[in-house]
Amino acid sequence: MTKRTPTTKDIGLLWQLFKDGQLDLAPEFQRNAIWPTPAKAYLIDTILSDRPIPLLFIQKGRSLQTGRTLYSVIDGQQRLRAIFDFLGDRFKLKESRDPAFYGKYFSQLRVAEQERILNYDLMVDELSGYSDEDIRDVFVRMNRFVVKLSPQELRNAMRDGAFHDFCEKIGQKDFWRDNNVFTRTQRQRMKATEFAAELAILLAEGPQDKKSAIDLYYMRYQEKFDFAKTIESKLETYLKWIAQSVPDLQGSFIRKPVHLYSLISAIDRLVTGGSKLSGLDTKNFSVSLYKLDFDMRSDNPSALATRYNVASGRQTDNIGPRTARMEVMCVLLLGRY
Repeated sequence: MTKRTPTTKDIGLLWQLFKDGQLDLAPEFQRNAIWPTPAKAYLIDTILSDRPIPLLFIQKGRSLQTGRTLYSVIDGQQRLRAIFDFLGDRFKLKESRDPAFYGKYFSQLRVAEQERILNYDLMVDELSGYSDEDIRDVFVRMNRFVVKLSPQELRNAMRDGAFHDFCEKIGQKDFWRDNNVFTRTQRQRMKATEFAAELAILLAEGPQDKKSAIDLYYMRYQEKFDFAKTIESKLETYLKWIAQSVPDLQGSFIRKPVHLYSLISAIDRLVTGGSKLSGLDTKNFSVSLYKLDFDMRSDNPSALATRYNVASGRQTDNIGPRTARMEVMCVLLLGRY
């Protein structure tokens, strides 16, 4: 008869069971340990901060030879291995916000801090009476459709404030949906919000490296974001001009975020440099864009098309490739292609 028993076990007990050979962290269906040290250290800081961590699933059985109770981890191996590695002084705490913990091994913590870890209760679902086939099925069901949080979903979960709210607002614009810039799933996973953050930073400071710039803005502009109205107005104007200049935007390569970012950055470069948006020839740009698309896919592309292709190939959100693509788009906008 199968049975599931919700319970708690403190880290000290599980550590002792592991050392006594009664807790198996790696049944054959489990994947190998893959957590990097920063991830392990962050988990320990979570425990020291008395924050909850996800539920563990453990199979409970009994040894036929000794009669001892045995446990096998179904889900939670990486978390327990990280904890046990720290208890064994295999890494330092380098992901802690508390200077009292930072850079220390477990053995270097004060006794009270060590006890805080050892007495931390882990939520556990104990499974007994399940066959090996049942346990494999449980493991597959738990892991089959696990979706890792994207960087933007993590930012959204960890931070709020003025810049956060501004990006949420811009990310909900119909333009992204109507022109097939982002699919429904991508919008649900906050890709449009992340792109809104990239564009806000672009229109405030020019092209920047993506990750470091976004994280900095989320931290810096929690209280207020003074550029919000100006940036939203500029973006609305630029998106309207693009929609007019590229009637088949939904089917054009320029609708993709990497290329749309390049075009918006080029428009802004020219406008802030003194050009008037109304003075840019929409029909000529549309033709030039079509020519560039054809040129990039030809067997013998021009130097300009090659430059754009190379800058679109990898590390597309670094400042170097972004600047190169922007400069190519400026050539198209000025009718010099």
